[in-house]
Amino acid sequence: MLAALAAGCGVKIAAPRAVGLFSTNAYTTDTLFVDPGARQLVAAIGRLFVVDAAGGLVKRTLDYEEFARVDGLADPVAVCTDEDARLVFVWEAGANRLSAFQTADLSPVGSATLTTVRRVTHLYACRTGLAELAPTAETFLYLADPDSGVVHRFAWYAGGDMAPMGILCRDEGLSTRAVHVPAGMLRDAAGMLLVCDADTARNWVTRFDPTPVLTDLAENPEGPHPWRGLAVIFAAEGCEPQPQSAYTLGDAQDCEDDTWVGGPSDAAGEFDTPTALASDGQGRIFVADTGNDRVQIFSDTGVYEMTFRDVSPTSDPVAIGVVDVRIAGGGVNYGAYVFTLSGADGKVRRFISYDHYMSLNDEPPPPPN
Repeated sequence: MLAALAAGCGVKIAAPRAVGLFSTNAYTTDTLFVDPGARQLVAAIGRLFVVDAAGGLVKRTLDYEEFARVDGLADPVAVCTDEDARLVFVWEAGANRLSAFQTADLSPVGSATLTTVRRVTHLYACRTGLAELAPTAETFLYLADPDSGVVHRFAWYAGGDMAPMGILCRDEGLSTRAVHVPAGMLRDAAGMLLVCDADTARNWVTRFDPTPVLTDLAENPEGPHPWRGLAVIFAAEGCEPQPQSAYTLGDAQDCEDDTWVGGPSDAAGEFDTPTALASDGQGRIFVADTGNDRVQIFSDTGVYEMTFRDVSPTSDPVAIGVVDVRIAGGGVNYGAYVFTLSGADGKVRRFISYDHYMSLNDEPPPPPN
């Protein structure tokens, strides 16, 4: 088991504890797949959905075999699924277009051209707040647009109609409500939206209530960015007002700390350019810590649990997907496999959890080379 590691300022550290049938042993590299054209991936319904430089959306098995494919997309660069894993969304940079497909067979569902969006690096679908503000829509879609310095929010309707619903956050200011370089996103177990800030002076993952704040529109009806979300705490710190560290994963200013200076860190629970997020069936948060060539895991309440990496010093994970296994009769989900896509060497790494390896082989996995 991993021992608790020393914490830097503002880092939430606790001794790892097993939950259900999931142990705290690290993941180990299981298989390496070469796919130099892959740009981004997401895991859903026991499959991988990958967009590639050849203009394809590819549905792959857990052994990375091609299951279905759509070609002819205009420079696809980002991909996500909805909360039910019924639809897979793709951003086509060559057409400034968002397109949707059925996850079952990749049949097209609809598309929309978004002229107000400059550049998209990551997509996410989240329904939090939908029933109150867009009850006939299927989901909210969030588009990380670092060139505009915002995360856009749109309502997606059946057939591909989309309606702008303001923004989640923008790059203005130094508070946790600001995200300077938005990247990967994730809905946590409580319905909040986590957003990576890949600004190398911050290196945070900030937690937001994504429900549009209507007072923003009332206060500034002509403004370009109404309806922002609110940063919300993981857990209260022992001071008031709450410090930045209460709202973020990573190294942030803690209670009464006047010496904090942001920047990349390789300490446990801290990041160098966090880029992508995923979660398992128990709500654990997996962070692709790109600049540190590793993946870090936090509990659903933001407590650091463990770190794992490939033996290669340049694994450079820029996308991440977690595949759960449910224990029969036990009702326990745990992340059996973690897939990462390398931005450095065009490889997809499949990591296997200690628990799943034991269930398949009745012996512990071999130690890293």
